[in-house]
Amino acid sequence: MGKSRDTALILKKIKKMNNFLLLNAVIIVVISVLTIYSATIHKTTLFYKREAFWGIIGIFVYLFFSFVDYRKYAKYYKLIYIFNILVLLSVYVLGVKRLGAQRWIDLGPISIQPSEIGKILVILTFSEFLASKYRDRFIGLKSVMISFLHILPVFILILRQPDLGTALILMMTYFVLIFIHGIDWKSIIIMVITGIISVPTAFFFFLKDYQKQRVLTFLNPEADLLGSGWNVTQSMIAIGSGGLYGKGFLNSTQSKLRFLPESHTDFIGSVFLEERGFVGGIVLLGLYLILILQIVYIADTTEDKYGKLVCYGIASIFLFHLIINVGMIMGIMPVTGKPLLLMSYGGTSLLISFMMLGIVQSVKMYRD
Repeated sequence: MGKSRDTALILKKIKKMNNFLLLNAVIIVVISVLTIYSATIHKTTLFYKREAFWGIIGIFVYLFFSFVDYRKYAKYYKLIYIFNILVLLSVYVLGVKRLGAQRWIDLGPISIQPSEIGKILVILTFSEFLASKYRDRFIGLKSVMISFLHILPVFILILRQPDLGTALILMMTYFVLIFIHGIDWKSIIIMVITGIISVPTAFFFFLKDYQKQRVLTFLNPEADLLGSGWNVTQSMIAIGSGGLYGKGFLNSTQSKLRFLPESHTDFIGSVFLEERGFVGGIVLLGLYLILILQIVYIADTTEDKYGKLVCYGIASIFLFHLIINVGMIMGIMPVTGKPLLLMSYGGTSLLISFMMLGIVQSVKMYRD
């Protein structure tokens, strides 16, 4: 009797699933594998096979988190918060340096990036912090300052790796969540003014030299075409040469002639646009927007405050990664090294992306 009841409950949950959420993500990953294959066909390492493998594992990760009741994260949010801090601290002890940053932990054949894990964990904990502490109350300036203390340790640990891009995405997601929760206009105005004032302060006193150089290169890439401006310049050449319909699959030249660095990671969008052109870019952008809008729709139709905030936080991460990466490859934003989620090569990023989508699916299934 108990087993039949459990089976009926599982079937009921399955009927509530939004199948288009997974389908949308899988389509983007398939495009990713094909583009990575094209971008790295001249290399000995079979990056596309690794990405395909992690994509398959990602589907199981998605299904696992879909069937975990998201409300359990709220119940244990303090333990999750402590775990998040410990994971981020571990990179300073066990981490290895790559490209001047200590962001990765090598575990034999695989590497993990704790900051990627930290993003989703802080959303799970901060959403519960807002939902339980402030409930339906508007947040005033004092409450904003108190709530900021929740994400401050995570923000500092990520920033010191250094991983400025992830830290900025975390900060922007924080603002989205307190805005969605409810904040008075006086606090919003003060925060905007504070943000504007803090930009030059952060540039001169907190950014490292290479980070300052990225900003200066963004403002004037022609000043050092063979140095700091090389990546962005080659990216724009690749995008421009793609034209309306692109050069066709496997016909990108900027990556194959080794002009475009990081062609399978940060600048994979440049390779795709060179081969698929403006039309292909619109299709890919449409897939991302549909994915994000599905998450927002689930958030809007969820009465549970915690589930609503979690979904909006995840939608924000996907949106900000999209804006930053697309802006970067087009030369309209500084280079930050942020991947295009589900598209750029990277096992940790891909699995965390599927994990986030699985949590959104869980909200859809368990919110009633």
